[in-house]
Amino acid sequence: MKILFLCHRLPYPPKRGGKIRPFNMIRYLGQSHNVTVATLARSWRELQEGQPLRQYCHELHIGRIATVRGWGRFALRAVTPVPSTFAYFHSPWLRRKINALLQREAFDVILVHCSSMGMYVAHHARCRKVMDFGDADSEKWFEYARRAPFPLSVAFRLEGAKVRRWERWLGERFDACSVIADSEREFLARFIRTPIEVIPNGVDLEYFQPTRSPRHYNPRRLVFTGNMSYRPNVDAVRYLVAELLPRIRSQMPAAELSIVGMDPPPAVRRLADGHRVTVTGRVDDVRPYLEEAAVAVAPLRVARGLQNKILEAMAMKVPVIASPAAAQGICALRDRDLLVAAGPDSFARAVLTLLRDPATREYHAAAGRAYVEQNHNWRQLLPRLEQHLAPHNVPSLEPRDWT
Repeated sequence: MKILFLCHRLPYPPKRGGKIRPFNMIRYLGQSHNVTVATLARSWRELQEGQPLRQYCHELHIGRIATVRGWGRFALRAVTPVPSTFAYFHSPWLRRKINALLQREAFDVILVHCSSMGMYVAHHARCRKVMDFGDADSEKWFEYARRAPFPLSVAFRLEGAKVRRWERWLGERFDACSVIADSEREFLARFIRTPIEVIPNGVDLEYFQPTRSPRHYNPRRLVFTGNMSYRPNVDAVRYLVAELLPRIRSQMPAAELSIVGMDPPPAVRRLADGHRVTVTGRVDDVRPYLEEAAVAVAPLRVARGLQNKILEAMAMKVPVIASPAAAQGICALRDRDLLVAAGPDSFARAVLTLLRDPATREYHAAAGRAYVEQNHNWRQLLPRLEQHLAPHNVPSLEPRDWT
């Protein structure tokens, strides 16, 4: 097949949530199909770091979003029917490039990752179009609104309403859709009639492979991983340090915490105490931080879809304790593969249980790895995407080895 693939972030290197899923889609499809990628970069550094993606696709076209201009478009759309987030990801250069590609090439299918990119091809009608929503962005904005103070709550609620209208509109103009979890399909199916396939996120199990023996971890260390410029992650670590850590330290004063992720804002950097709370900023490899930790924590109070941070920790045989919001997209067996705790007292008790009991920790660590191997292996998930993309006149695709 000739595939045109659109995504809102240049998906290389695949070290953050918005890049991991599209990168693995491109890598897989590019093995036996002609894949042209059209995407966006927000900085010169991102543009340069993303160039190796070319080895995984036939063509790569990258539009630039200048920071000031992007946020300017975001602000100007605040009082219009167009979502501000969609305006932010609008690149006149990329629109012209995509229009030229559609005029020049006869694509079999267009695959769009993230609703904010749907506007580039919504009116194209000469081939099959598939929208990979991932999760319901509109509901995320409504969740922000429920937790934000006035007047931010009003702005977030308005954005959520606008995004929801566009999700419905896009659903009518695409032939098929996909999401990462059953919960997201159930939500979008309330107002989208187009068929929706669930294709969960996977984990690169060869990369996220534990190498150290259990005795080498720090029995007092907790770890939180994630992109620290992402609002829900910022809220989660502030809640973790303010509400959870004091409860844990009241029983185990030596407990430590590593906050690992790129672009921490000042509010997160200030959480570091120079001793037992560490804020790393950007790291080249998150695996050593996971292997050093006794427990991975994900106390997100706002979350949609499926959390890569949880799957990666489970793959590294680090037991995970998650909030109900963070765990909602994961079909793991509670209290075996994944521990779920609601409320600060319950969360702290779960952490202390694992820190104090190595045998219980190892039981949950092994169960978590087994769950990811069985349910979130990209090799098993991505053939479903391939079938989902195939136009009706394309013969069934034969399974092949992952390389």
